[in-house]
Amino acid sequence: MKKIQLLVILVLSIFLVISCSHNDEEEELDNSGNNASQGGENSEDTLPETIGNDDDKNDTASENDDSDDNSGDIDISDIDTSENDDDAVVPTDDDIDTSGNDSDSTDDNDADSGDSQPDEDSDIVISDIPVVFGNICTGQTKCYNETSETNCPAEGEPFFGQDAEYAKSGKCIPQKFTVKGSGDEKIVFDENLKLEWQQKIPEGDFDWQSAANYCEKEYAGSYGWRLPTPKELLSIVDNGRYDPAINTDLFPGTNGEWFWTSADFVSTAETDKDKKWFVRFDKGFLSHKAKTESEKMHVRCVRGTTLPDGQFETEKIGEDEIVKDSVTGLMWQKTYKDGVKKFADALSTCENLEYAGFSDWRLPNKNELASIANYGKYKPASDFPEMPNRSFRTSTSDTKSSKNAWYILFSDSDINFGGKSNSDIVRCVRRGE
Repeated sequence: MKKIQLLVILVLSIFLVISCSHNDEEEELDNSGNNASQGGENSEDTLPETIGNDDDKNDTASENDDSDDNSGDIDISDIDTSENDDDAVVPTDDDIDTSGNDSDSTDDNDADSGDSQPDEDSDIVISDIPVVFGNICTGQTKCYNETSETNCPAEGEPFFGQDAEYAKSGKCIPQKFTVKGSGDEKIVFDENLKLEWQQKIPEGDFDWQSAANYCEKEYAGSYGWRLPTPKELLSIVDNGRYDPAINTDLFPGTNGEWFWTSADFVSTAETDKDKKWFVRFDKGFLSHKAKTESEKMHVRCVRGTTLPDGQFETEKIGEDEIVKDSVTGLMWQKTYKDGVKKFADALSTCENLEYAGFSDWRLPNKNELASIANYGKYKPASDFPEMPNRSFRTSTSDTKSSKNAWYILFSDSDINFGGKSNSDIVRCVRRGE
């Protein structure tokens, strides 16, 4: 009985072992099949995910590179500038600097900045002012009352409207000269009037004919020199200086004595026969003397086109008449005020004038008033319509003796100075339209 039970147990045990082994094999088969199935289903998704991750890594690296670029390690070859080509400014020939300078942009900016800074010798650029003698400043830069130098007054105050104030406001063109050449025979070139002057004057004095002969000689390797006209010689006078009234840095060796001009004094009086005009450079006045051998002066020669005289036309505006000078562009009051005795009154007469519909009249400076003179005429020595043979005031003071101011006597257009309390005529001027 016991043997039978043992045999049954043995058989059952064998059966159980076989059954378990079979189930393990099926389970392994099922698991391998499932794994294969899962690998097949997921294989298409896995590859893109891997590629996507690589791109992300590349993008991240690119972002990191950009970050590194910002830190200063810039690889120029990595920068794409093609998208900016459409917006790029293509330089024209005018934009290209062909001067040969290799300066970088900082230097260019510095140069531009320097160009924008006006220097002391730069001329005032005013498009509506013709560059002729009558529009060149006298050189006066200070203001004066009846007896002495003073601060320049404000508009409406006594002595407002004199030479220096209107020069500073751009009503005239400053003198501008450059020195050319080297050695003993340099040339001073007037940038405004395009005249060339001998810088070095000969030693000693000359009678008029000897002076004229001297100018026919060669200077600085060239000919064509001549004695200057009165207006040409006046154009190098600087009424901001005295003893001499000229810039001696440009014209060294100039003393305050007399210099010949080319012009005859055309008076019909026998006592005035054979006189010539001269300029005296202690202050810059103009007068005449006989051209005898005993009358000797200095000489400075000039070369260039002779300066023109005024060209005048009368026009009526309302009830008033004005005179326009087509050479200078100045508009003059046709009428005038006689017997003005004080410098302050002469200035205020023009400052307060309402005439021909204009209120910006002023007392003319020395060069403006001299521009309407004609040194080839006499009584009056001017082409200005109905000019009286009388003395007319200017707004220019005598720098050396400020109790005096400059005037012009239009019987012969002599330019001299006189007391500021003298009785003279006032004729006002303004810039034409």
